Amino acid sequence: MPLFQLRLAGYGLLTIGAINLIFAGVLSPRLITTLQGRLSMANGLIGFVPWLLLSLALIFVQGNRKRLSREQLPMLLLHRLLLPIAIGYLLLVPLMVRDALGYNGSVQSEIKQELKNYRAGSNQLLEQVRPLTTPLAVARVLQRYPNISVTVDPADSAPQIKGKLAEALSMGQARLQNRLDEVRRTRLEGLFLRTMGSMGVALAAAFALFGLRRQNLAMIRDSGGQADAYFAADQLMRSQGSFRRRSGSGFSDEWLGLDQPVGNSRSEAKP
Repeated sequence: MPLFQLRLAGYGLLTIGAINLIFAGVLSPRLITTLQGRLSMANGLIGFVPWLLLSLALIFVQGNRKRLSREQLPMLLLHRLLLPIAIGYLLLVPLMVRDALGYNGSVQSEIKQELKNYRAGSNQLLEQVRPLTTPLAVARVLQRYPNISVTVDPADSAPQIKGKLAEALSMGQARLQNRLDEVRRTRLEGLFLRTMGSMGVALAAAFALFGLRRQNLAMIRDSGGQADAYFAADQLMRSQGSFRRRSGSGFSDEWLGLDQPVGNSRSEAKP
């Protein structure tokens, strides 16, 4: 497959991946303001890694060989973005750890607060019935709390009803604890495993981008110029159905076919 077609596929993949990021709301600024939003943004950026690495590998394949002149600007722009994107994925690792720990702490805090509220309500109810001395007075108080299941026998004394109430509140707390434990497991199950996996992907993406940039810099250094001059030099420009090579500021008299690499057999142009 000609190299320019591989690059075209790379541009297409990168565009599709960027569109998915935008329309999925991964880059929405409002996500940064909340902990769950930041975790969602991090997961979206991790999911973008395969699109990013594959597309860049195709775009920068074989350096400047058989590159169209209109590719100069996007290739130069992408080359300059390699470093900030790599640093961004590298910084994503500590940010994900911080937010995962923060999310875990938030869930634990919510559970503790709900249990605290239940205990406070239970103690308040017990204090309310403590001074009562008749079964009827205690039963009237219990009628205000239909959610509390207490079986009252007509022969029960006030202390017996109070004992049943305390037992019902204790059982209710145990049920609440079990329910909150299930909620905690549901919300946190696999959180740290997913975070570790995402960290590995982010590190792999960062090092891959650093490696791609180092490869580009090596080719630019070998060319003896700067990045803008490197991506502007030795371009193949479309002319009368074929490609001819531009070197420096002028055009050579060499014509290249679509399937001919630079440096292979060439045919001379007619004046």
